Amino acid sequence: MTANEIEICSNAWRFSRSDGQLIAPVLRFLPRGAVGGYIHESERCWGFDDHRLALKNIYGQTTTLFDEHTTADGNLSRMTGRSRIDPSIVHVLDRISMPTARDFGQSASGDAAVINPSDMSANRRRNLVVLRANDQSLHTQWPINIDEADRNWDLLISWYGREIPQEKLRCEYFTHQPNDRKFSAIHKLFLEDSPLLDYENIYLPDDDLMTSWGDINKLFNIFRLERLDLAQPSLVPTSFVTHPVTAQNPEFFLRYTNFVELMCPVFTQESLRTCLPTFEASFSGFGLDHIWSSLLGRIPGRIAIIDDIAVAHTRPPNKSYDVIAAILEEHKIASLYQSTKAYDTFGGIVRDKVLGVQQSAGEF
Repeated sequence: MTANEIEICSNAWRFSRSDGQLIAPVLRFLPRGAVGGYIHESERCWGFDDHRLALKNIYGQTTTLFDEHTTADGNLSRMTGRSRIDPSIVHVLDRISMPTARDFGQSASGDAAVINPSDMSANRRRNLVVLRANDQSLHTQWPINIDEADRNWDLLISWYGREIPQEKLRCEYFTHQPNDRKFSAIHKLFLEDSPLLDYENIYLPDDDLMTSWGDINKLFNIFRLERLDLAQPSLVPTSFVTHPVTAQNPEFFLRYTNFVELMCPVFTQESLRTCLPTFEASFSGFGLDHIWSSLLGRIPGRIAIIDDIAVAHTRPPNKSYDVIAAILEEHKIASLYQSTKAYDTFGGIVRDKVLGVQQSAGEF
């Protein structure tokens, strides 16, 4: 990408009209030419016409050409352009900071994340599992059903128990974050210059999920093979299921959806960078999953629930936090992004028609 494209893609934008009417509080220009955060048929794609940013419909027709630019401190801060659908309308893009829970008064702890690598971290793998854990975490019970040499992921444990465990934990990285909740803690781990930003794909499971080493390998392999941006494993029928769309459908290898639950998302590095600001100062995480899919454009075929892998959610939800406060937090963060709830399925890959599925659990 050119320097101009990088600047446009790496920032968030407020989309409005010159008369002050707000169209979308957050708009993101995704690297493959899709628009995220605001999903509309007239502004589904973007590109450049004669070095000028253009919003385009799905047919590739330019609907707004931004031909006026304003800079501040050497950085692009505002773009304006006239709509080609209605020439009386002038569209405005203002560079903004991504909204976070800080905007309605929440804050994370002042603790910095100190990442301690272990002796196991010498040979970095391509994928990373980030697990918030305490002494009740089920990760110590995950069956080790593949050879260590075949594991395609490293493990970072973010310990939220008050006391640091005395026994040596089996992980590549350890950090003690007892004063933060899941997403505010993870936000701190991936700040600029973090050693974790080089991982290709990142899995963020809750610590009450039962899975296995081999299934995590398989999850990363399918995620990469199918070129997904955001995904999750399905939930076994005996699980505590909050959203019916996440329950395993045995007829499918995977289903393309516009929703992935915050319990166990897998992100590409690129999609995590796009969504990471939403993690900041979050207490419950409620509502973030709907924002993520919107920011990533809800593009059919890029977001999926993988039915070929199923995890068990072993504990009932809503037991470790104030549900009313969490719902209020969800309403507030949704208002900042004007996000809507969506649980659509766009199709998928039927299980008995899957060809060439990777049989090895190892890296490919």
